[in-house]
Amino acid sequence: MLLKSNVGIDLVYMPRLLNKLDDSKFINKVLTLKELEIFNSLDNQRRKLEFISGRFACKEAYAKALKKGIGKIDFKDFEVLKDENNAPFSSLVNAQVSISHDEDYAIAIVVVGDKSE
Repeated sequence: MLLKSNVGIDLVYMPRLLNKLDDSKFINKVLTLKELEIFNSLDNQRRKLEFISGRFACKEAYAKALKKGIGKIDFKDFEVLKDENNAPFSSLVNAQVSISHDEDYAIAIVVVGDKSE
């Protein structure tokens, strides 16, 4: 049995989302209830910016891995939580995720696998 996978990657310029931190309509559009719980527990603006930027990039990368765009896939179709080591993981689909932040950028990569013969 051969494992087939698709990869998506996305880069977000975090200052572009800075003014969205207090925009509940935007936040609720992007984050699932569990992600929103984590977002609201963060105690400073920088961590909130990193979180929303990383999740936004992850969801865009997921759509790219499926060879679809956001619009055909809802942001809430893909949920990224944290494991016991604070590493991101997808709880809704069979995918591997990685998120990184540096200065003004957040980047995410998503690998979605399926079995084919």
